[in-house]
Amino acid sequence: MHSYRFLILISLLLFNLVISPEIAHTFNDQEQQTTQENPLSENETEDINTIPLYTIAKLSFDGNKHFNNRRLRVLFDWQSDKVYSRKEINDGFERVIGAYRKEGFIFAQVIPRTIPISIRNPAISINVKIREGKRLRFGAFTIAGYKLFSKSKLLRQLSIRKGQYFTRNLLEEGIERIQMLYSEHGYPKVEIETSILNLSQDEGELNIGLQIREGVKVRLSEVKVSGNEKTKSDVILRELPIKVDEYYNQRKIDQSYHRIRNLGYFHQIHPNVLEEGTTEDTIVFHAKVTEARTGRLIGILGYAPPVEGSESVPQLTGVVEFRETNLLGTARDIHFSWKSGLLKSLSIGYREPWVLDKPITLGLTYSQLSQRNPINDAESEEKAANISGNMKIGGYYEGEMTLGYKQIMFEGIPSPLPSASQQDPLSSSMSTQLDNISPTIERGTKYSVTLRLTRDSRDYYLNPTQGRRDSFAVELSQSKFNLRKMWFDIQQYFQTWENQIVAIEIHGAAAWGVNFPPTELFYLGGATTLRGYDEDWFSGPRRVHANLEYRFLTGRNSQIFTFVDLGSVTFIDRPSVFDKLRVGYGFGARLESKSGIIQLDYGLAAGDSALRGKIHVKLGASF
Repeated sequence: MHSYRFLILISLLLFNLVISPEIAHTFNDQEQQTTQENPLSENETEDINTIPLYTIAKLSFDGNKHFNNRRLRVLFDWQSDKVYSRKEINDGFERVIGAYRKEGFIFAQVIPRTIPISIRNPAISINVKIREGKRLRFGAFTIAGYKLFSKSKLLRQLSIRKGQYFTRNLLEEGIERIQMLYSEHGYPKVEIETSILNLSQDEGELNIGLQIREGVKVRLSEVKVSGNEKTKSDVILRELPIKVDEYYNQRKIDQSYHRIRNLGYFHQIHPNVLEEGTTEDTIVFHAKVTEARTGRLIGILGYAPPVEGSESVPQLTGVVEFRETNLLGTARDIHFSWKSGLLKSLSIGYREPWVLDKPITLGLTYSQLSQRNPINDAESEEKAANISGNMKIGGYYEGEMTLGYKQIMFEGIPSPLPSASQQDPLSSSMSTQLDNISPTIERGTKYSVTLRLTRDSRDYYLNPTQGRRDSFAVELSQSKFNLRKMWFDIQQYFQTWENQIVAIEIHGAAAWGVNFPPTELFYLGGATTLRGYDEDWFSGPRRVHANLEYRFLTGRNSQIFTFVDLGSVTFIDRPSVFDKLRVGYGFGARLESKSGIIQLDYGLAAGDSALRGKIHVKLGASF
């Protein structure tokens, strides 16, 4: 929608063929017989096309091979209890014919035969004879009017082989690729007219001609933004890959719109960002935005019921986050977070964008973390500080390097014990065993460097409908623990039907070394990894988990969804062996307004009853 308006002139008569005459004649002749048996009363209007006359009790098809009966009934929009007018019936058959022609069955015919149920019953039965005819294949392409590119290059962009089955979508996609090629070289006003050179049912091939009118080469005469009240204009414009006096490039235009939308500073960006310039060879990029509240105060509350048959009490976990991503309209970022539970954490950070007028962001973070083992009550702590720098690379890539320092203290167990993922927290024998073991205090420092590469093509990062985000990172460190770490994350989004999205996430992490501090393990369970389980209950030196959500979008930033989460960690004493796979499932909702956000997840562990679910509530206020 934000692209320049391409001009596509398609003159293929086959795209505009209407319903086969056999449909109207056959149905009209049989309708006259039915109407004579059921004459209109004097009070009814004479315009029969506007009167709901028929209930179609049965709709059957014969002779169809390409589409099955169910698909044809859906195309017709058949409902046994619906009352149809004659026009609605003809429209249904037109949709059937249209679907066949899109798939290359240009000579397909639909011949319906209506059978009245009885004189007094207005319901009818329709049996439809389908003559699919020969499916056309693409023949030769003739191209005229081109100057900028060679014919062989245009045919490669078209990417249609002679002998392929004809479909309208395949042809339109090929033409769009040619248009994109021209637009990337400064010719967005290209016109492509298609025509049939030869169409033969006997030969089954369709020869097509393309007439190209390249137009003039266009440059950007102005790049501007309006509607921004808080965010400074130069903060927005510096993010765009397009510049004044550059020649038009559709890929850069798309990337610019993507960048503005994913800055997170705006509630709305008008989709039409291009305007005509003062001359034929100029164009204006004009981003019209509506500011959003970029400050967030978020509270997350987790509730887990007591373990059945034990003396345990309900468990509450909490998270408080504060973040301002556009401080004073300068794109500076400050954040604070606090988390309670088995894993307690505190983090404070600041990010400075565009250091030295380059797309480089420097960040400083200080954090504290303490953890209590739910099995043996062993405690561990760490204090950390790091400095990071990231840089945008191309349209969708970002590289980051982080230098870190940690002070680590933990209680170690002299002899190997099973990880928390293996243990039964109610086992008295395990408790007795642990009581007889005296822990030792381990202390050390850690210096690390972490490298991360991220690719993000999501159309809108807060509520994506398509695109993908991939991230890969490695950490090398020097300390008495001598650890190495690796992470990868894959997030894919695609649309099934209107306002319905499938979100798939796959995450993995691994660490190698000896004498792992508990704070360096990977944790699993809770609102962000494995819903339906206690927060951070499982831990190990390696972790994999996946999340599958089916989302129903109810607003720009709102949705309701169902989910399935899967995950596992490895044993601490056997880092290459995974514990059993844990499964959680449930439903949730995310509702957002200008004043704040509320998100509710209800998750069940596999095998739990409906009343044993874990509740995660996220409340937020925007300012």
